[in-house]
Amino acid sequence: MSTKLPAPLSVDSAYDTIDLSQIVLSLKRRARLIAAIMAATTLVALLQALAATPQFTASGALYLGDAHAPAAPPPDGGNGLNFLADYATEGDVETQIELITAGTLVENAVLETGLNAQIRPAGTPPLTYWRWRLFDHGDMSSFSPVPDTLEALYATTPGRYRLVVGENGNYDLYSKRSWLGQPRHILQGQLGKPASGNGVQMLVRPADPAYKPEPGKAYDLTVTSPAALAEALQNGALSVTPGGSAMLPTQIAFLQFRWMNPYQAQCFVNQVMQDYIATQLSWKTQSASTTEDFVSEQLKNISAELADADRSLSSYQSQTGIIDVPQNAQAIINQLAQYQTQRTMLQLQRDALRRLADNLQHSQGPLNPYLVSQTNDTVLSSLTTNLANEELKLSNLQAQFTGAAQNVQVEEAQVTELEHAILTTVNNDLAAADGNLANLDGIISHFQDEIKQMPAESLKVIALQRSTDVLGQLYVLLMEKQEEARVSKAATIINTRIVTPASMPLKPTSPKVMVTVLFGALLGLIIGVGLTLGRRAFSGRFESEEQIRLAVALPIYGAIPRYTKGDITASIFGAPGRSAFSESFHILCRSILTTGVPGKPMVILITSPGKEDGKTTIAANLAKNLADSGKRVVLVDGDLHRSRLQQLFRFGSGPGLVEWLVTGIRPEIHNWPHEDFKIISAGTKRLPSRELLKEERLLSIFWKLRTEFDYVILDSPPLPTVSDGLILGGFADLILSVVSVSRSSRRALNIHNELIDTLNRPHGIIINEVEPEHYGGNDDYFLSATIHRDRVAGWFRLDRT
Repeated sequence: MSTKLPAPLSVDSAYDTIDLSQIVLSLKRRARLIAAIMAATTLVALLQALAATPQFTASGALYLGDAHAPAAPPPDGGNGLNFLADYATEGDVETQIELITAGTLVENAVLETGLNAQIRPAGTPPLTYWRWRLFDHGDMSSFSPVPDTLEALYATTPGRYRLVVGENGNYDLYSKRSWLGQPRHILQGQLGKPASGNGVQMLVRPADPAYKPEPGKAYDLTVTSPAALAEALQNGALSVTPGGSAMLPTQIAFLQFRWMNPYQAQCFVNQVMQDYIATQLSWKTQSASTTEDFVSEQLKNISAELADADRSLSSYQSQTGIIDVPQNAQAIINQLAQYQTQRTMLQLQRDALRRLADNLQHSQGPLNPYLVSQTNDTVLSSLTTNLANEELKLSNLQAQFTGAAQNVQVEEAQVTELEHAILTTVNNDLAAADGNLANLDGIISHFQDEIKQMPAESLKVIALQRSTDVLGQLYVLLMEKQEEARVSKAATIINTRIVTPASMPLKPTSPKVMVTVLFGALLGLIIGVGLTLGRRAFSGRFESEEQIRLAVALPIYGAIPRYTKGDITASIFGAPGRSAFSESFHILCRSILTTGVPGKPMVILITSPGKEDGKTTIAANLAKNLADSGKRVVLVDGDLHRSRLQQLFRFGSGPGLVEWLVTGIRPEIHNWPHEDFKIISAGTKRLPSRELLKEERLLSIFWKLRTEFDYVILDSPPLPTVSDGLILGGFADLILSVVSVSRSSRRALNIHNELIDTLNRPHGIIINEVEPEHYGGNDDYFLSATIHRDRVAGWFRLDRT
């Protein structure tokens, strides 16, 4: 039989092109999937935000008055000499900031504020954002200590404990019950006093000192390692940044600390600032404190020796009756006491000089002014003052220029020269002090020899009187030195100040529910779009009508727009009236009518490369449209293994094509409800799995159908899934393969076409589920009269006369 095939609609190239409009259409087709993923990720994000522990940020500011502010780089017009001008940001301000965040300082603040020891009444669930919003109504005052709040300070042993309050402010601490045993008693303590036992130490106290806890009340205590917590805080929760710009920071340091309790966050920031100031003051008064401690210890010893000497002198005088020593002996004693005092002063001076020399040789920072003052050398004092000024100039120059700059090298030479001069002066003073001490030791030894030549009865009282006088003068001297050290400490001024004390935060920093929810929705959108585009790229399926047109070199008989179906029994033929869906079948029918030989019956096989490509719906609609054009049409359900028509429409339990093949008896041909074409069902029996279709019976069946009908529409199972299509295709005058957008596999279609080519039958393509917009899906042609009239009336009105 010769047939005339319509020309292909579009076969321009053998490869796919990227079309953004097709990508948009793919996203529109998967809009429900994308929306479902967005809803899921949004819900997860919302639940995560509600279940999160709220975080609050406390802030404070310090004035680093003792830090040298870096100088601004001069505008040199880009001559390249100040390409390291950004070193200005790495001056003393940065050093001070690093000291603030030093591990020991932060760890001490953690212990002093009890940040690592969270204690709450037993059975209290962990605080979450939704609990705070629901039960506390988001009130910040709910974090403030209440009368029954306890604080655990200086806790160093990590663990989970149970604290039970007893009588008279006592308490017992137990380890929490574990899976392996019963709770163990750790220690017994008293509120407000340090307690230790079994390697555990802490100070537990009420937040309100006047509060008396109720006996028997239990608390849960969780202690984390202070060192580990301090390290974790330095890596994220605690930040210290300089004020000003990146090129020129100011001497203001801003502290920010994020924590789950705003009251604790406030206390911690203030404690860090106070500890830093105390540490700075301690460092600046370290030399004076060391001297004071030394002098105080010497005073204590000399005071005890002086008391013993006075007692011994009084006792000896009462026993011997010798009250006074000879006049010449008294003069020697007085002179000896003065020399002993001078010797002590020289020893203190030599100690100060040795420490200065060690400081210069090991570059231990600026010279201590207190040590310089103890040398009693005006030349040395002048040199150290000049050195401090030159070092400040050098620091400013190094912040502006490189080390190769001439002015920096000149200033470095001046600083080196001053350091050498100071070291020479110190060494000379040390040598002089050693010589003076040796001379004094000789003089003292001479006077002691003279005393030994006194009368025997006076030697004892002379010795006792000498000890008393010498110790008395030494005591007075050390008292003066102690007072000098105290004055030096009191006169030490530290310019670091707390500019802005931390206050209790007014709102949580996190979670930000709206931001989290929006992020979850955005993440879901990205995932949904990614999955859609990934499926489009890697699924091996056709994702657009253009891809199908470019992939096959066969006549395209029609393109069926995608139709949203609810109940298939009510909508298989589309909505009543004209639509893009119904018009596409009119076009398909015209293509078929012009293909066949006029007046000659035609068997059309409808098949597909996959089982969900829509061939059954297309077969039924094709039969309806051919029947509406006045043709005698019968729809034969040729899917004998998995009948889609019988499954959907339930035409009863009567015999069908299977029974006709097995028995040779023609079954009853039913009318399609409310339509003008007939249908032969697949039948009630199943074709034996090993039995192929009998071609002799099929030849007879189709010969009889050709005599009664103009068109025999044969709904075939998918090929290559089931081989029945090859047998049925041998009796067809035209084979139409349904290829569905986003459903049909490229590989399956290739195999499908290769198999059909072996039949040497006319073969064409029907593209299913194309985008309705490409075929006027929302055009005015397909609107109802009322909608059409309203839309036109919105633009202009025609007057009727």
